[in-house]
Amino acid sequence: MPMQLATVRDSQSAEYVKALALREKSPARALDLWQAALGLDPDSVTLLGHEALTLLDLGRRAEVVERLAQALPAHPRHPHLLNLFGVALFELGHARDALRIFEHLAKIDPDYPPLSGSIANARGRLDASRPASALVRDAIDRTLANAATRPAPRLACCMIAKNEAEFIVGAIESVKGLADEIIVVDTGSTDDTVALARAAGARVEFFPWVGDFSAARNASIAYATADWILCLDADERLQKGSFSAVRAVMEEGGDPHRVVCVRILNYTREGKFMSDGFSGRLFQNVPTMRFFGRVHEEVGGDRSDVSTDYRLDVTFDHYGADPGVMREKAKDARNIELLEARLKEKPDDLLTWFYLGSQHGIGGRSDAATRAFGRVVDLFERNPAAYGMVIRNLPVPFSYVGHVRGLIEANRAAQALEVGNRGLARFPDNPDLWYHTAFAYIQLHNYADARRYLEKALEVEPTGYAVIGMRNHSIKAWRAEKLLADLAYEEGESRRAYDLYLKVADRLPEGHEDRVATAARLVELSCEHKDWSNVRRLTEAYLKLRPTEYGVGLQVARLLRDQQGLQACYDLLVGLVDAVPALANEADIVLAIGQVAEEAGEDQEALRWYERVMELGAATPPFLTNLAQLLIRNGMTDAAAEVLRAVRAQITRPDRG
Repeated sequence: MPMQLATVRDSQSAEYVKALALREKSPARALDLWQAALGLDPDSVTLLGHEALTLLDLGRRAEVVERLAQALPAHPRHPHLLNLFGVALFELGHARDALRIFEHLAKIDPDYPPLSGSIANARGRLDASRPASALVRDAIDRTLANAATRPAPRLACCMIAKNEAEFIVGAIESVKGLADEIIVVDTGSTDDTVALARAAGARVEFFPWVGDFSAARNASIAYATADWILCLDADERLQKGSFSAVRAVMEEGGDPHRVVCVRILNYTREGKFMSDGFSGRLFQNVPTMRFFGRVHEEVGGDRSDVSTDYRLDVTFDHYGADPGVMREKAKDARNIELLEARLKEKPDDLLTWFYLGSQHGIGGRSDAATRAFGRVVDLFERNPAAYGMVIRNLPVPFSYVGHVRGLIEANRAAQALEVGNRGLARFPDNPDLWYHTAFAYIQLHNYADARRYLEKALEVEPTGYAVIGMRNHSIKAWRAEKLLADLAYEEGESRRAYDLYLKVADRLPEGHEDRVATAARLVELSCEHKDWSNVRRLTEAYLKLRPTEYGVGLQVARLLRDQQGLQACYDLLVGLVDAVPALANEADIVLAIGQVAEEAGEDQEALRWYERVMELGAATPPFLTNLAQLLIRNGMTDAAAEVLRAVRAQITRPDRG
């Protein structure tokens, strides 16, 4: 495949092609990309693993065995390669040879996710096993022999902490079983952080806070004796499913100046997802790999020989971005102070302006965030060639989005449109930029172009570095479609709005305020378009969210009675009570069900619901009079007489006012 996407033969170009391959849905086309990336970085074991996995997807097992038989003796402990080799051998009928590989993998990486099933499958097929070729069996022998003489790389997990008693134990526990050393450097805790960390098994050292995160991180690294460093914050957790990926990175080794960026998932304390991003946290323990920067520190700083590997399979869960945690620990003010100090030293540092804009955004200071993001855009547009691929493709597009969003919030639609379109000329595959620029058109009452931009946000697929860029994934998941539905509704295109709301409603997050408005409009539009097959389901969905708005259910019931008859009306009302049990305590709903049953001639059913009205204490004289007549009609004269006495008692009761 001729490659025009990246012509420089270096690992950064290979990373770009890797990002393209990760989003490719066709295995055949993805294979072309993996092989092109390998051409740019032929020593990459990660790329070899991706190539082998894609070959497996295409059913080309013999090629997998051939490729890995050549590679594994040099990488005899690499978990992903071993697993792929074993799977290919098993699927070719070489169960006994596959079992040797799987049992070897179990000694190296007992956490490997599908391993127990693979071992069981191989043992179950031993009777039908055929031996692999002599060359393959020789490769297996050499792989096992080489692994026996090669020590496993050791990992140090290094943390810095101050007053992290709430989180520190969870962080330490999350790396047990993977890290050989767990080092916590305390920068001045006044709570139980130190005692808790020691009790959890960490080595605790001390370093005075000097207003510089890099200094503290480097102090923690200085205590490490292991081959690799994994930097974890006290309010983060390494996901258990990432253990094998970390082992694979360490077994691959390679460039000592490579930093692995892990995926960070930001949650509230309660576990509600907020956002995601990447941060450089895993690297070899060599003296040149140290942190730089007072805040939002980076491994290697401005060193030109530091390469970056973005991993989607190494994930941290982060709880410190919770607004409540930020306030309690005064993180916002601290970070702003450090970033502004950094700008005094380097006033035109694009990355610092980006971090400042992000921090102001987290703190809810829209005007300050807009100015900072505008500064990023200005610095970039002055000289785009001055910035490397990572900066051009990660913080810069995010800053265009932040600048546009802030301008729209300030009702500066014309300027937002200009900035947005400049950004889209450079980053046409960024859905967030299409989405937010659409709001500028909405403010300018140009709904046709707003729709076009929203449709583009849904259509484009991020490519290259944009795949791992900072994005609001809800835009493509539901926001753009929901906004298209809102536009259609406001413009009177009710049928189009209804169809769009139906498509997107189930994708709105639980608890999101837009669920209520969308559910209400679906009830309204289903009635308008006489979609009787969906009316009941949609009305139930709305009242589950807003049970106090049961009057909507009564309105829909009356409409159904007129349009579809008593049975449809009755089914709707009873269905509402079944779906939303709280409605069984609303006398108006219960009374309406009884009245419909009575009108349909189902007197016993009506009496059952009227009894519930009595239990709720909602019996009025007109209701009791009607009930007495129903009882008489059904031969229940004694009960009718008792009801009539209750009517007289209510009518003659003295006024208590």
